[in-house]
Amino acid sequence: MLVILLKIVAIFAGIAVGMGALFSIGQAILATGWTRAAHLFALIAILAVMWFLWDGEPGVARLLSPLLVLACLGTFIVERGWFRILPLMQGVFALLVFFGMVSMQ
Repeated sequence: MLVILLKIVAIFAGIAVGMGALFSIGQAILATGWTRAAHLFALIAILAVMWFLWDGEPGVARLLSPLLVLACLGTFIVERGWFRILPLMQGVFALLVFFGMVSMQ
């Protein structure tokens, strides 16, 4: 039962990270100034972490995850209201990668 619950949580966490990445794509295209820069930085960082996880290099992904945490902190600062939730999801993903709880193996 616990395994099923953990898989359900993992699916929803993956959906949340994907939504955060899509939101960052939109903001990198539509926003201006610091908001655009912060979301572009977050988008590049999350794509790099995901790429190295997918490529079978979890060590490199763990090294890049603090960079993703900083990027998500930046997007959290420049956003207002409920839009701050999506960068938090990306930050939680970065922390999970950093502590070795996410891998593609």
